[in-house]
Amino acid sequence: MTVADVADLHHDVVVVGAGPGGLIAAVEAAQSGLRVALIERYGFVAGTVNVGLCLHGFEDHNGVRVVTGRSWDLIQRCIDAGGAVHPVPLHGAHMYSTTPVDMSVLQACALEMLEEAGVDVWLHLVAAEPEVVGDRIAAVRAWGPSGQFRFHARTFIDATGNADLAYRAGVPSHVGREGDGAMQPMTLGMTMAPVDIESMMAHIGGPCGKAVKPFTTEEDYVWFTLDFSEWIDEIRAIGIELGRAATCWGNSIRPNIVNMNSVKVVGRNGADNRDLTIAETHSRRTAMRFAALLREKVPGFESAYPVRVSPFIGIRETRHVEGMYTVSKADAVEGRFPEDTVTVCGYPIDIHDPKDGIAEFTAVGGGRFGIAFGALVPKRVGNLLVSGRAISASHEGFAGLRVMGTCLALGEACGAAAALSAKRNIDIAEIDGIAVRKSLEESGALPDM
Repeated sequence: MTVADVADLHHDVVVVGAGPGGLIAAVEAAQSGLRVALIERYGFVAGTVNVGLCLHGFEDHNGVRVVTGRSWDLIQRCIDAGGAVHPVPLHGAHMYSTTPVDMSVLQACALEMLEEAGVDVWLHLVAAEPEVVGDRIAAVRAWGPSGQFRFHARTFIDATGNADLAYRAGVPSHVGREGDGAMQPMTLGMTMAPVDIESMMAHIGGPCGKAVKPFTTEEDYVWFTLDFSEWIDEIRAIGIELGRAATCWGNSIRPNIVNMNSVKVVGRNGADNRDLTIAETHSRRTAMRFAALLREKVPGFESAYPVRVSPFIGIRETRHVEGMYTVSKADAVEGRFPEDTVTVCGYPIDIHDPKDGIAEFTAVGGGRFGIAFGALVPKRVGNLLVSGRAISASHEGFAGLRVMGTCLALGEACGAAAALSAKRNIDIAEIDGIAVRKSLEESGALPDM
């Protein structure tokens, strides 16, 4: 194939983005018998998982699991493979529990599920241009090392995180919070080893969770808050803003290895190429300076070195599409469950202030709330669904649903809706959200509400 050639490929469903919002969407749709293509710009799947974080949102504030179905099957596979533990109760934290996962194991388990389902996976391919005819996407053009491809499908699912496909197809959207467009900051993940975790926690540890790590026999710290207030001026001087409390969060799924969500960048737009480039370059230089400071001054890190930085910076917030329903702050705070609820979110409103990075948390009513199917259905394009953090939500409503456990479940809802659309021979925009909810309930992918 030459550069001038275009390969035309035909599927029932095309999913763009293989992160938490996309990979389970592809599995769910393919398991129903549809021909599914999954397009990913990187050479690996699982998206934000690769930043090195725990997966939040599997349980609500009462310790009841709210993410089930194929989304939980992925985690169970990781547990069975020695790459994760069951949700770990936390002490003194803003959430009830978290789920530590080894990112490499999750990648392998996700690829296994995709292969078993028969998903046509395309890595190193950038899906950049939707071809819109009337109110439908007819095809998506994508570019890769071997040239140009056109992916045709009945239904498309945008799981890019930034709503790239929806935005380019003409779906109305807004960036960041209402009023000023400011967005939650980005953070680069960093891994240090070997760390004396007991010493670290004794000196700078705060709210935490313990569990028996894979292939070990005794409980150890797997999630923790770290207090760097003693060195806050020095940390600010190297370009990191941790807010007034001078805290960050970290985790450890393997002995003596610590992942930290610490190199925070404020005031940049993750959906703007120039801003994103500045954030990436600044954070990578800063990470090395921070690692040197840790080794020199912070107990527990005396012999530690940076062994890994994330392959890309973690982006909390960019575009929010305008959908048939918008998840509001009141939906979360009051614990509402719309009639067409297709995903249950058990995570609090978690906002890292766009201006200074300070993290503030607001509990949700009853410990959980429902996400309406209408929030996944964008305006103007009839055969498109949006999955993951870019769904239709206010700045505050989004801040509760943006975590990876919830995004996996949103993807499962998208896959189920695509299957229902094909079965009834109608476009996504014509699907009754209540029917999608019932389908998820019948398959065990939606818990009791």
